[in-house]
Amino acid sequence: MKSITTFLLLTTSCFALSLNAQELNSNEASKNVFNFSLGSFVVLNSAHITYDRLIAKKAKSFFKSYYFTTKVGGNATLNFSDTNSGTGLLTSLGFTGLTGKGNDHLEIGVGLGYFFDSSTSDDFIEGGVDDSQFYPSISLGYRKQSPKGFVFRTGLGAAEWFYVGFGYSF
Repeated sequence: MKSITTFLLLTTSCFALSLNAQELNSNEASKNVFNFSLGSFVVLNSAHITYDRLIAKKAKSFFKSYYFTTKVGGNATLNFSDTNSGTGLLTSLGFTGLTGKGNDHLEIGVGLGYFFDSSTSDDFIEGGVDDSQFYPSISLGYRKQSPKGFVFRTGLGAAEWFYVGFGYSF
């Protein structure tokens, strides 16, 4: 009887330890994050692909994770200039800070982007104005991100306006 009890106790302990070893730490930051987002200001006007690469983790600071962020996308009717052409491609480089507990995060992003105006390409020879220019890339939003798996983003940003995005972290 005593040997059966000892055997069951050891087996249960080993099983419990193996289950605990499989558990991911919810404070673990993903090293890479890809996501696709759609932006809108009344109507759908942008689509972007974003890649975030972890550059630092700081458990005792306001931002728990710092990412280098690069973004590529397209916009329609984004009015950067007096001519209001606003259709073209966007690219940006910047930094994103995440703070929060578990998988729920406040995300704040800052950077510099460049808008490639495509709406004046036919008129450029006839004196059209090229509205390509740099712009501030700023975002403030909510991110649900597991250490390895599904990512959901939503918020407000320059060039994206109101955005909703889905992606994958690993």
